[in-house]
Amino acid sequence: MNFTYERRINYYETDRMGVVHHSNYIRFLEEARCYMLDAMDIPYSALEESGIMIPVLGINLSFKQHVTFDDIIVITPVIKEFNGLRLTVNYTVTNKSTGNIVLTGETKHCFTDITLKPLRLQKSHPNIYDKFLTVQS
Repeated sequence: MNFTYERRINYYETDRMGVVHHSNYIRFLEEARCYMLDAMDIPYSALEESGIMIPVLGINLSFKQHVTFDDIIVITPVIKEFNGLRLTVNYTVTNKSTGNIVLTGETKHCFTDITLKPLRLQKSHPNIYDKFLTVQS
């Protein structure tokens, strides 16, 4: 299953040089990840209501080109690793008008309960575990 998320760059997300400030990309990737979970029919709000948290363990970004105010970016998140305890999502961000890759990256996560104790989804929430398995590449 492929997911794509589009968003327009706001003026306040740019820096003095007129390009998107690098710190904003972390927010953009989170938006795309939440969109992906919605499309998988497991919205983050429902996960939290079920007592599941997905904290970020690490982020790795590689910047290729810049985008500016009013550009539209397309973010493609792909689940690369999933074992029921840990999750790795890879991302490709492209400029919609040019098709050029703006950024590639990954985020690493784990599944925990609300006290941040690790969860094994296969045992605690098998229905959610199965949904992740169906979209893992």
